[in-house]
Amino acid sequence: MTTRLLKTLLTVLALVLSVSHANAALTFSMDKKLIPINAFYKGNVLTITGTVESGKDVVVKITSPLENEAFMIKEKLYHLFWMNKDKVNVTNVNSVYMLYSSDDLDKMLSAGERNKYSLGYDAIRDSAGVSGGSPESDRDMLFREFIRVKEEGRLYSVNGNKVILMPSKDGKNSFWLTVSMPYQVPIGSYNVDVYAVSNHSVVEKASDEVKIEPVGMVREISDMAMAHGGVYGLLAIVIALITGYMVTPVISIARRIVLTAITAPKRIINAMNGQLVPVPVLKETDEVKE
Repeated sequence: MTTRLLKTLLTVLALVLSVSHANAALTFSMDKKLIPINAFYKGNVLTITGTVESGKDVVVKITSPLENEAFMIKEKLYHLFWMNKDKVNVTNVNSVYMLYSSDDLDKMLSAGERNKYSLGYDAIRDSAGVSGGSPESDRDMLFREFIRVKEEGRLYSVNGNKVILMPSKDGKNSFWLTVSMPYQVPIGSYNVDVYAVSNHSVVEKASDEVKIEPVGMVREISDMAMAHGGVYGLLAIVIALITGYMVTPVISIARRIVLTAITAPKRIINAMNGQLVPVPVLKETDEVKE
């Protein structure tokens, strides 16, 4: 009797969850689940579209798994040269963090909600550990420097008013977002989290995953480097030697052509000067020669 009752309860729960999922107000999809890296890879574009209940804002977050990061602080030596001075360690952060929203994040969400879902640089700062630098270094200053380094490397970005909301039907709005995934973003799997926001709180969340992976010859070379490091290194040396032997004659020929082109005008002028025959000057005279 107990077993039959338990099975009935589980069946009802499954039906409720399936109906709830089917009627979910927040849904989204991506135009690609895999971003391929080939020999001509220069980055790619990821398009995210979906629906959300009318009156709600949308936040989209693309992140890599949490890990530890480090960077160097530079100092100008004698006002002439930049040199590495101190090492800074930043723990419990994403190596890639991209955040987009349909409105200004501070207006949409309270500080507590932003910290809860790690939305925005302030939320990252509150959960990250920062150490290193000089004894007088300020923690907030070091974290701002970390963000600057990441943004310059095109690995971090926070953009408000980037998600476009469009009126739709049945009490729902459609949203649309185009994300530029630069070539600096490393190989790996990235979480794509979409949040529906109302009354300064997150009311619904949906998640998916996108991968960046090498394909074709790039994948074969990458696999060889990982599985057969010795063979890969030997092959790289052989290719370098062959390339050197092929390129050196070409460079030599090109050098001769350039030198010839530069010196040709001078040679032509010298040759012409050597062939010129002086013409005697004619003088008037009364003498007539037979």
